[in-house]
Amino acid sequence: MAKKIIIHKQAPVETPNTKVLHDTHASTFFMRFVESQKQSKTKKRGLTEQGCIELHAKTVDILNHCNPNNATNNDEVTHLVVGYVQSGKTMSFTALTALAKDNGYRVIIYLAGTKQNLVNQTAKRLEKDLIKNTPENHGAFRIHRSPTLNNASEIEGHLKLSDKPIILIPILKHQKHIENVKNIFQFSNIVHLMENETVLIIDDEADQASLNGFGRYNSKHEDELDKASKIYSEILNLRAVLPGNSYIQYTATPQANILIGMQDILSPRSHTLLNPGEGYVGGKLFFGMDENQELYQGRLIRTIPDDEILIRKKQEPQKLPKSLRDALRLHVLATAIVVKYLKIEDVYFLSMMVHVDQTKQWSKKYKKWIDNELNSWSVLLDKPDGHEDKNDLYEAFESLFPMAVEFYDKEQITFDKIKPLIKDVINDRKVYLVNTDKDAETEVDWERYTMHILVGAQMLDRGFTVENLATTYMPRCSQNTTNSDTIQQRCRFFGYKMPYIKSCRVFLPKVSVEYYMDYVHMEEELRSVLAECDSLIAAERKLLLSNEKLRPTRQNVLPVSIVNNKLTGCCATNAFNDPKLIRHNDEVVDGVLSKYSSKLSVLFDGGKDSYTHRGFKMTIDEAIEFLTNFQYKNYRDVMRKAATIRYLRYLCSMNVIKYVYFIQMAYKQPPRERPVDHITHEITSNLFQGRSVNYKGDTAYVGEDSITIQLYNICFKNSQPIGFPERAYTLAFNYPEELKAIYVSAEKEKQFNDEINEED
Repeated sequence: MAKKIIIHKQAPVETPNTKVLHDTHASTFFMRFVESQKQSKTKKRGLTEQGCIELHAKTVDILNHCNPNNATNNDEVTHLVVGYVQSGKTMSFTALTALAKDNGYRVIIYLAGTKQNLVNQTAKRLEKDLIKNTPENHGAFRIHRSPTLNNASEIEGHLKLSDKPIILIPILKHQKHIENVKNIFQFSNIVHLMENETVLIIDDEADQASLNGFGRYNSKHEDELDKASKIYSEILNLRAVLPGNSYIQYTATPQANILIGMQDILSPRSHTLLNPGEGYVGGKLFFGMDENQELYQGRLIRTIPDDEILIRKKQEPQKLPKSLRDALRLHVLATAIVVKYLKIEDVYFLSMMVHVDQTKQWSKKYKKWIDNELNSWSVLLDKPDGHEDKNDLYEAFESLFPMAVEFYDKEQITFDKIKPLIKDVINDRKVYLVNTDKDAETEVDWERYTMHILVGAQMLDRGFTVENLATTYMPRCSQNTTNSDTIQQRCRFFGYKMPYIKSCRVFLPKVSVEYYMDYVHMEEELRSVLAECDSLIAAERKLLLSNEKLRPTRQNVLPVSIVNNKLTGCCATNAFNDPKLIRHNDEVVDGVLSKYSSKLSVLFDGGKDSYTHRGFKMTIDEAIEFLTNFQYKNYRDVMRKAATIRYLRYLCSMNVIKYVYFIQMAYKQPPRERPVDHITHEITSNLFQGRSVNYKGDTAYVGEDSITIQLYNICFKNSQPIGFPERAYTLAFNYPEELKAIYVSAEKEKQFNDEINEED
């Protein structure tokens, strides 16, 4: 087995990417993929000529942020790709796969979701779009779904092939599956074959499960060893055995990825903003907030009455709600109009999603109600013409017909024309239970029926594509604080639906409608900031939330309480992990001391060199730039630095502080001697010089009205490993008690210190 790498390296943020792509105009596999997409479902997916140009530009941009295929000596890269829900992220990373093949990469690993159906969906999509739709690609792409160490020889064999196919490995986002892949790439034969090869890791829905679920816990337990959630830990371990890897995070809800802090090991350094293709329908249109608002005016959204909302243990329907019965009838009419009567091109069926409570019992109950209702309709429609019950059923459909054709030419589409089609639609249907039960159905043969109805909860959330979704019924809602990214990921009703948008309807509780409208504002604000900035460093790391009940993301990944629990008093840090880190920080510190030499002055004169310190008042921007550039490789100090930067941004935004004290400790003296354990990379004695008769101690030399950054120059007292420098810089921080109190009080007012609401 290969030796395990234990240092997780992240590319310095200021280092420019030097990758030079092949001539993208001659990118054979990428252009084949584009041509196959132009010929397949062009209208539904929105891949027009302009869409091809946009796809090419964005794909090149993403790959330009990755390490070259042979740059194993480069630091790791983490890049964020932000799209809308159901807007073509899978197409984007499939296009990236094709371009990666053109540029000589040999392996791509896909963290394809937390449910097996998502892994299957991704694998099938890759196979269809890269191989089946393009026969000339046969042999160029080899897919190994969810491999174990038993499959290592197969992957080894494909790596040895003379035509050098690219190996595609879609796996479940689960610690065991990630560990399996890590073990494969520690297999000695494969280590040898990959000696000069970097790997792309594509994390689909990267804000889900990948991030450290103990971010909040660690911020509240300073005296304990920091914890790491299993999937997060295994992703770090996987990256550790893949030198120079590029980790590409795809998501439509990047709040968590952004808010975890710039210095988290999985925090992205750069970003690409995806724009949806023509024909995409998202939150702005559905909620009456885009250029078509005069046409639809938000009327694609229908409100579920308060007494029909499902609130577990508080309000639970005992029979099929009337609003659901109306939604079913509207869906039947929509299918009859779009598929049977208008016969819209490429639309051979329509789907309905009933997104219930997360507990399985409610999904089963709603499915049973729906099955019984549709069966009763089928029986009634078999009755002879003129039968009273049959007439009543048709009258019920006719009463909803004006709503069904609200945006159509009402002279062209009349109920008399649609009525004969209703029976066929009802009899050509399939109702699915989509959950983890043995009798559930997560694989849908979309072309087999004219009308589909999918009932479920969490498995209908992230990543699951409901083809031709026209009707959505979502009776669940939170009465307390909820997570904006969670509710947004339930919007399976977004997508390329323009050909049949006039028949789309979404049934939601009133409070959910309000949440979604707030989210659309927040999403557009975030995208506008990302669009204006060349890097995430330049972008303000904050989110606009107009509704105080709408949290940006789940709190367990965010060290929200870190100021109250850790950022207080004086704290020393350790920046001694490896020679490369030390040399990098030397350059950062020397640059700062040179740049601000005219501002440096003696702040504390103790009468002799070891007691004399100099410094100046840094602006907040200068302090953040310095801290961003100064690097750590141990988890505790990485998170402390990230929290300090967030703290500074907050205090500045509230006009509490305007500067930070920067103090170069004992600047006239040679480096202080301190013993360092080169296994733990930590000083084994106190960094600070203590009190004496003539000296108050290092921790006394801080500013009282703002945060202080102390710079220390350390000489290693014990013997060093070969190639290790004899000295290094490190930092200490002081956080005044008064500032902590201001911060925590404001956070409580915003309800950000509440424990996470376990809605999901």
